[in-house]
Formats: sequence, structure tokens, C-alpha cells
Amino acid sequence: MMDTMIKENGFTFKELEKIIFQRSCEASRKYTKELLEEYDRQLMEKRDKRYYRHKGKRKTTIKTIYGEVEYHRAIYEIQKPEVGKRYVYLLDETLELENIGTISTYLTEHLVSGITEMSYRECAKKVSEMTGQSISAMGVWNVIQSLGKKVDEEEKKLVKAHKAGTVTGEKEAPVLFEEADGVYLNLQGRDRKKQGHRRAEMKVAIAYAGWKKTGKERYALEGKVITAGFTDAKDFHERREAAIAKEYNLAETDVRLLNADGASWIRKVKDKSTHYQLDPFHKNKAVKENIPHREAARRVQELLNKNAIEEMFSYLRIYKDSLSDDQEIEKVEGLYKYFTNNKEGLIPYQERGINLPANPDGLEYRSMGTMENHVWSVIAKRMKHNHTSWSRAGGNNLSKILSKKCCGRLSEVTERIKKPIFSVDVVNESEEKIILSGSMPTKSGKGYEYPLMGHMVGLEMALRGERKKMWSMAGY
Repeated sequence: MMDTMIKENGFTFKELEKIIFQRSCEASRKYTKELLEEYDRQLMEKRDKRYYRHKGKRKTTIKTIYGEVEYHRAIYEIQKPEVGKRYVYLLDETLELENIGTISTYLTEHLVSGITEMSYRECAKKVSEMTGQSISAMGVWNVIQSLGKKVDEEEKKLVKAHKAGTVTGEKEAPVLFEEADGVYLNLQGRDRKKQGHRRAEMKVAIAYAGWKKTGKERYALEGKVITAGFTDAKDFHERREAAIAKEYNLAETDVRLLNADGASWIRKVKDKSTHYQLDPFHKNKAVKENIPHREAARRVQELLNKNAIEEMFSYLRIYKDSLSDDQEIEKVEGLYKYFTNNKEGLIPYQERGINLPANPDGLEYRSMGTMENHVWSVIAKRMKHNHTSWSRAGGNNLSKILSKKCCGRLSEVTERIKKPIFSVDVVNESEEKIILSGSMPTKSGKGYEYPLMGHMVGLEMALRGERKKMWSMAGY
């Protein structure tokens, strides 16, 4: 019967699925409206009437995964000597809507999760397809910018608290591994003109307690703390230190190791007590790019591997004097200067005789050099390719969210205060009152009179025979 109907009338299960989904969203919006308004009424009855003066109701809208919910809530005038005169919505404060505006936390989570993998336009399209809420690319952008700014402000507050000595993390790591690097991103026109450059460096840093074995030949970094942003060296260092101090009790850390590419901004801000190591990837890359002769490059690498640093410098001087091409000489001089500036970091930390206390959690200490991979996974994968360009503010805000994701703390972006708002009793009580008032239907199926939303191909023909039965099954 169904097969015949589909073939003759063009009615597909996909179309039926859309109808059912739309009707479910409609029912959800209606129930949410009734629940919020009933809860607002309960807040009104329980308020302290000495201070909260009822000033009527105002209409508002909140975007959810099943569409926009329009509802009314009461506004109150507060008169307290310590705060003066102001107006508040008790329902908005209870729901903590001031954190993300008129978009629900659940929908925000979908947007945040999507934007870490897709462009704003793609994210908007995907969320609109998979939920009952239609949202534009600009709408997604506004949400991400708002959340990114909040994370940025939290970092600033954390820096102040750290300077005041009130930040101490719970984790203990006798050895703390740190890495830092930068990636250049294209700037948009206005910031490009203002800065005078087409690109700007996004700084990225990571700290972790060691390596945890997850398989036969697989390891994962334990306790990652990631910081990223468009900022100057001093500000970035302060944010990085504050973020680390929030997670780790640095008073219990005996050794700190920093692996970096030798950039001047990293060397300037590193702590004097921190052991610095030149990143192996950048060290080997510098040799390959600046010494064109294979045998000479092999010899320099061999001396570096043997930790014969002075002999390596001597070899480079002799090699440079043997050259006649000006460009080749310039490259070798550049390599010599690069290694001279990073001389303290040319020997790997494991081969310096540093006393490394064992980790109480059994973590292993392995060779550092994960920064290139993290620069890719945190920033470059999402922000560097596909011909994208960024404003400094927009790129900075997105980097905060990407950093949270790589740390496994993406939920922190949307969940500012993790406390239950609706108790089971409140929901049950509100539901009973809604049902008794007749506002919420007690059954599904035929009897609902929700309007069909949108245009459905193949559903505009006369309702006869099997088509009429199918519409009846859908509740029409």
C-alpha cells in the first residue's frame, strides 16, 4: 500500500519525517512557553515583596533547538539602599540568560561545537538543517564573538588574581612541560591597513604534566593547558602563566621545561629558572633550509646529535669560509646567528643531567616537540586555510574557543555556572498546572491543530484515498 502510494502520489517518508519533526518542534515550543511563564508566576509569588515591586510583563524570545519560543515574563523594580533603584527580570536571572542572551545553552553548545570544525556559513546551514531553529551565519558569528569575549574577560580577571597571589591550582606536577609557537594568519582589510601588514601572528602555548600511555605505541599528553591569542608578548606570557597557575600548584613543581622555536618573544618572557630547549623540528628544519650541500648538512646534524656544540659552530665557520656564492654565505650566517641566539637550548633536556623527580601518577617523560601538531590542531586547521582572513578581535575570540576544545574543556565556554535551575518538583508542579489549565495537550496524534510550516513538495494535491489516510496518521 505504502509503496503504491509513494510511486503514484510522490509522497515519501522524508516528507512525512519533516511533518512529524515540525509538529514535534511546535509542541515543544508551546510547552516551553507555558513552562517558562508558569515558573515566572511561581517566582513572582515567592519573591520578597518588600524589595521587588511588580511593574508588569514584557515579551521576549529565546532561540532553542526546536525553534524560537516567545513568552512573557514579569519585570520588577528593585529598591534597596545598597544597590539603589534598578529593574530586573527574575526569570532571566534564574535562567542565567545574561550569559548568552536570547539563545538557549543547548543551542549554543551546538553552535560552539560546529564552529570549531566549520565556517560560520557552514555551521549556520548545518544547525538550521538539524534543528528546528533557523539561524544565519551572522547569527552564529554574533554568538561566537559574545562567548569569545567572555572567555577573554575571564582571562584578564585571572591574570589580576594571579598577580595578587590568589590563584593556586589543585594539580601537582613535579615536572611541568611547556611549549610555545606562533602561526601567521591573514588579516582583513581594516586591520591590515591599521597594522600595515597582511598577516599577524597568533601566539599559541601549551603546558602539560607528562605523557600517559594509551596503547602499545600510543601516548597522550596529560593535563593540557592551552593558551592562544592575538596579543603582545608580555600580555600573552601573563595569560599563559595565570592559566597554568589555575590548574597546577606551581609551588609543588620542581622543574619547568620550555620547548620553542627560538622566536624572540618567547625568549624574552621565559622565566629564568625554566630550562629552555630549541624545538627539534625547527632545529632540523633550519639546517636543511640553510645548508644546500647534503654532506655539509649531514655533518652539522651529526655534530648536533652528539651534542658537540662548539665543534658544530667551528664547522659552520669553516664551511662558510669555503663558499663563494653570496646567497649561500648569507644563509649560513643566518643559521649561525640562529644557533648562537638559542645556544642554551641546542642540547635536549634529557641529556643535560637535569634531576627530574618521578611523577606520582606514573606519567612518562618523553621527547618534547608536539607544538607543530598543536598549532595545526588548535589554530591552523580551522583558521589558516580555505582563503580565510580575520579581524584581530574576531580571530582572537575564536581562538579562545578553539583552545578550550583542544583542552577538552569546550563545555566551559557555554556553562558558566553549573548548577540546576529547575528542580524536579518545580517541573512537575508546573506541568500539572499547565495540563489542568488546558494549555498543554495530554495526547499526541490526531487532535493537534498546528499549522504546517514551510513548503512540502507533493503535499499540495487533493486529499483522497491513501493520501487522506496518511495525513490523518500525521494528525491532520
